[in-house]
Amino acid sequence: MLHLVKKVEYVEEYNLKLHFDDGSIKLVNLENMLKNAKNMFLPLLDVNYFKKVKCDGTTICWPNGLDLCPDVLFKMGRNFKPLKVKLNQTTRVLKSRKRPKVNSD
Repeated sequence: MLHLVKKVEYVEEYNLKLHFDDGSIKLVNLENMLKNAKNMFLPLLDVNYFKKVKCDGTTICWPNGLDLCPDVLFKMGRNFKPLKVKLNQTTRVLKSRKRPKVNSD
């Protein structure tokens, strides 16, 4: 089954969060892939250039025309599970108290 990337988000350094067409979200670290960078991969060593990553509706790509196989990205990625924050049901709203006026006589 071919996996398609529907959205990409830059996270930090050489890490990306990829949203796939099956609803899964994966964190992909491309640092190891870039260790022996040659040719079209060389510009990606510059994190500012790496951040220019886009999604074309199928996979991720950069302005120099480099794109990566979405199935490889899917296999490389680790599942992303958002943190669930459990709110206390007895949450109180703190009201601000009025401060007494001080005479400066």
